[in-house]
Amino acid sequence: MSATLAIGPGDAKIATVAKSVWDQAKGKPCTWEGHTTNGFDCSGFTMYVLQQAYPSRGLTFMTANSIFSSPNFIAVTGTPEVGDLICFRKGPEIPYDHVGIVYDTTHWIGSQSSTGVALVSLDDFFWSKKPHFFIRLVKAIS
Repeated sequence: MSATLAIGPGDAKIATVAKSVWDQAKGKPCTWEGHTTNGFDCSGFTMYVLQQAYPSRGLTFMTANSIFSSPNFIAVTGTPEVGDLICFRKGPEIPYDHVGIVYDTTHWIGSQSSTGVALVSLDDFFWSKKPHFFIRLVKAIS
């Protein structure tokens, strides 16, 4: 019997793993195309966390652009929840190109070129002004 997929509530397990990986990667620089605790880019951090949280899902590494269009994720309407992904673009003419993980009701964790992996306020002066939306990992159900 194959599993079907359904949207569910946010996922605290993803946020817990994100915090653990952040602790391991603190102080390491952002590394373009990096997907280990020695250095992450934004999608490398996000996919590493998701793979650690749900190894049985078989999620493979995806770039920020492919995460946005993946059938494993669905757009969130309404208030984002812990464990959702926050997705940004740098400007109105540029596709969405940055991703992080909602950590709690006021913060997200991601890997930025200026900070490496860091906890960021949802009200951060720089990031809060960027166009953004939220997506959620679709849950497998029997």
